[in-house]
Amino acid sequence: MHKMTRRNVIATISSSAVLLCPALLNAQTNIDEAWAGIPDDRPIGEDRLITLEAGPAQVDVTALQPGEVIVIARPTDDAAFSATGMTQYIAVHRRTADQIAFGAANDRTGAVQNGEYFVVNLVCSHRGKAIGLTGNPAAPFACTDRGSRHSSVFDASGFGVSGASEGEYLSIPAYTLQSSSGQVIVELA
Repeated sequence: MHKMTRRNVIATISSSAVLLCPALLNAQTNIDEAWAGIPDDRPIGEDRLITLEAGPAQVDVTALQPGEVIVIARPTDDAAFSATGMTQYIAVHRRTADQIAFGAANDRTGAVQNGEYFVVNLVCSHRGKAIGLTGNPAAPFACTDRGSRHSSVFDASGFGVSGASEGEYLSIPAYTLQSSSGQVIVELA
């Protein structure tokens, strides 16, 4: 089993939008300007993630604090991830109290197993480009392709609120969330 450590946390998405990775955006930053020229085949903060082998895996995310996000990367043969170099990037976002309340009203039925933890593929529903972390608690995810016909932004339930993916959801990986005795484990298929 892989255990998340504090160095695996790539962003904190809280009401104050404190960020641990300087490449990530402050909630007040203009995404299009700040992300100009970034790669669109991996999430922002790619140097702070948990890398796994292909196949089933367990990741202990107990140390994740409200508002924090970690990214898990593993190879895949799923063509949906061709724009990310056949790497499946998965975010595990421990939501803040406000995001939990938002999710309770807006999450897709059956997509979220535990309202406190949002597990999502970081691949845009428009053209499969990587999704980055914005630092904005209301819209924590955005496509790294900031071209005029792309530029998707997603809310805390993974719903596209602007750009080419407006009205679409980010995909959810095959996972199970186990929580017992104070330990939280994400099991990936």
